Amino acid sequence: MRGTTGAFLRRPLIIATLALSILLTTVTSVGATSYPTTTVANVPTCGLVANPSVHIVSSGSICVIKMRVGVNARIKMRSGFRWGVPVSNSKAIVVTKIARDTEGVDAVTLHAAAVGHATIRTTGTVYCRPGVACPDLALLWSLKVIVT
Repeated sequence: MRGTTGAFLRRPLIIATLALSILLTTVTSVGATSYPTTTVANVPTCGLVANPSVHIVSSGSICVIKMRVGVNARIKMRSGFRWGVPVSNSKAIVVTKIARDTEGVDAVTLHAAAVGHATIRTTGTVYCRPGVACPDLALLWSLKVIVT
């Protein structure tokens, strides 16, 4: 009977984890359809630099912002990671300016070019100084934008 305790506990933990992820996905998707807007005022949420023309709709695991055509939004990437170049999946949002530092991409400016929806994505890996032990950690950063 050696080793049966782990097998006995593993199945309920997996089921609980799946149930929680389904519940969170359902709650997140329900809240995202109502589009309540909040004005950003010096709150570094989602990496968004304060701009009265850009509103945060949701700041959960994937941030959703709302902006008008012609508006620019500046995004400051999280420090401590070596970020790649963000890419938009739609012509509604164009990545116009990319600021770099020694680690990689530091900040980007997004331009609302047309009415529509866009998702901007990039990946980042932990930045480690040479000769220092460091974990292999990568993040996928996403931002959903609604352009009106």
